[in-house]
Amino acid sequence: MKEKKIKPVQIKEKKPNETLKDAVHEVGSKKELKKKDVLESTLNDLTENVEKWEDMFEDWSSSKTREMAKFTSEETNLKEKIMLFCQQRQKIREDMVKHEFESKELLKKIVESETSRTKLVKKRQRVQARMEERLYELKTEKAKLLEAIQRIKVEMSKDSEDNATENESVKKIEQPDLKKEMTNELMKEIEVKERDLECPVCFELCTKPIYMCNFSHQICKSCRPKMTLCPQCREPYKKNKIRNKEKEQTSNNLKQLYKKMKVHLEA
Repeated sequence: MKEKKIKPVQIKEKKPNETLKDAVHEVGSKKELKKKDVLESTLNDLTENVEKWEDMFEDWSSSKTREMAKFTSEETNLKEKIMLFCQQRQKIREDMVKHEFESKELLKKIVESETSRTKLVKKRQRVQARMEERLYELKTEKAKLLEAIQRIKVEMSKDSEDNATENESVKKIEQPDLKKEMTNELMKEIEVKERDLECPVCFELCTKPIYMCNFSHQICKSCRPKMTLCPQCREPYKKNKIRNKEKEQTSNNLKQLYKKMKVHLEA
């Protein structure tokens, strides 16, 4: 191999002006390097702050998302409750309408039943009156039968009795006729007083205490607390109950007639 010849390095001597320029250039380079380091440090800080901000924003966003989800869930629950309450309210309204209709129907039935009861009471009174008439007829027939038996007995014993006995038998025959007449009179008198004491509400006989309105229309003790107006003249009743002394005396007389009739029929 050939050996290379080393050329001697020639050192050029710099001029004074060139040396100054190099120094200024070196100082400028150092400043630029320092400024670049500062900018890089600032950039790193800002980048780090941005990352921190993004982390904070992500946490805040997640928190708000959960909070909004909670609000949405609560709002949904409240909407469901509102719908449930509305349904319950509608059902209550329907039940109220239904109960109102049922109440009107029951009121109709009450009025119809009361009308039927009134008719039944009147019918019962008519039947009772016919029964009493029939009872009177049966008792009269019995009296006639007893009279016929007595006549037969008298005829059978006529041959063996004297004139005085015959006269006595005639009196016994005449007695049932007198009894019948008295019974009829008592029945008529009882019927008149019963009609006079009839309650205009329940059609039952009024017994003590008997009350009245300002115009002396009687009403029984059972019906008076239920009424606010007189059923005959529609006059309002006063707070204090007024006794009808005249009708109470009629009631006493009717009781005496009942006793008299009982004694008369048993005689």
